[in-house]
Amino acid sequence: MNGRTNAYLDLAAMPPVGPLVFDPRPAMVFRGDGSAILWANAAALAFFGEPDLGTLLDRRFARSGPLATHLARLAKALPTDHDRVELLRFSFGVTQSVLPAACRSIDLGGGARAVLVVGAAAGPRE
Repeated sequence: MNGRTNAYLDLAAMPPVGPLVFDPRPAMVFRGDGSAILWANAAALAFFGEPDLGTLLDRRFARSGPLATHLARLAKALPTDHDRVELLRFSFGVTQSVLPAACRSIDLGGGARAVLVVGAAAGPRE
């Protein structure tokens, strides 16, 4: 196992994240600056249309983009003990998809924060 696998497993072991591994809703953990996904379940892979987890974890979001700036604000503002429903806008080429999601901040230690996002049951994107 490499450092990336260990970090993924560490996130999966966290109480708010672990139960979401087999959840049918798209669930993912974003870096505190919103620029990358640190953890995702199979439903999130389907939501993004990615063939495998490695490809999704390699995906980067522009820090100045609307999604990343929204997630960065949430990482600082959200509590760690309960969820708040947010509307997240994802861009897929020329189309956008709005995902209503339960969001909460996660403390990663050492002052680092992340955002846990659990979307409503996602159907096919148009």
